[in-house]
Amino acid sequence: MHATAGERYAARPASAALTKTGGFLTGFTHTLQPYIGCAFGCAYCYVQGLSVHRFHQPAAAWGEYVHPRTGIGERLRQELARLRGAGLLDETAIFMSSATDPYQAVERRMRLSRACLTALRDEPPGLLVVQTRSPFVLDDVALLRELGSRGWLSFTIETDRDEVRRALTPRCPAIERRWEAVAAARAAGVQVQVAVSPCLPYSEPAQFGALLLAHADRVVVDTYVSGDGQGGTRTAATTTAAVYQAQGWGDWRAEEAALRLYEWLALRMGARVGWSQAGFTDLARGLRGDTER
Repeated sequence: MHATAGERYAARPASAALTKTGGFLTGFTHTLQPYIGCAFGCAYCYVQGLSVHRFHQPAAAWGEYVHPRTGIGERLRQELARLRGAGLLDETAIFMSSATDPYQAVERRMRLSRACLTALRDEPPGLLVVQTRSPFVLDDVALLRELGSRGWLSFTIETDRDEVRRALTPRCPAIERRWEAVAAARAAGVQVQVAVSPCLPYSEPAQFGALLLAHADRVVVDTYVSGDGQGGTRTAATTTAAVYQAQGWGDWRAEEAALRLYEWLALRMGARVGWSQAGFTDLARGLRGDTER
């Protein structure tokens, strides 16, 4: 039996806001998660296997629960003030979010991500990267713009083929809506990175690449194997392989198509395109003057 709607959206008061980070996000000092769980429920998402989520199984499957971390905006204000008092705020690099989407539908009711962005606008860290695949981020684009060069919108667009999106991530916004969202964010003066993460089956490098060139200040290309933090073993525990087999897409572990897209972009964007972990962490390492790969 599935959890009831009340259980799926039960509030979890935040005991803290910022979590110190490392590993795949080395270079960032902290992550920030306004929610536990994610209603987008992407088939390939390795987060569903993390220990914080396992207690929901089988009562609530991945994608069927979101727990708002109430009070997180107030907690964040306190923590940013402490960082400022310690002289560390300008060295702080925050990734929001690594284990949930901060702009899934529940955000329009709870506004926890807005509360966090408002706190960050008032106490700007050295770097904030907001990672989402949702056009709802445009609700707060003015707040992100106020961070100037310290703020980046990193927007996930894994393919230019909407039928691929429907097969693997049917609850996620359509690809065309995402292109419209990143165009609007850039027009509003926000720095935009497009995360092709993971790179899903797409049309061909020149066609997808031209769209990325037209819509992004930076691009990161990633794969299941390079990007799930454990060489693909986390992804192997999901239903991704079954979807690829059913769709006739070949081996989900193959990285050749992603590399072709990356190489096409590298010829035209130079250092503004990155690969997997290094691509995601370049902004944070640049804050520290460390650009070594």
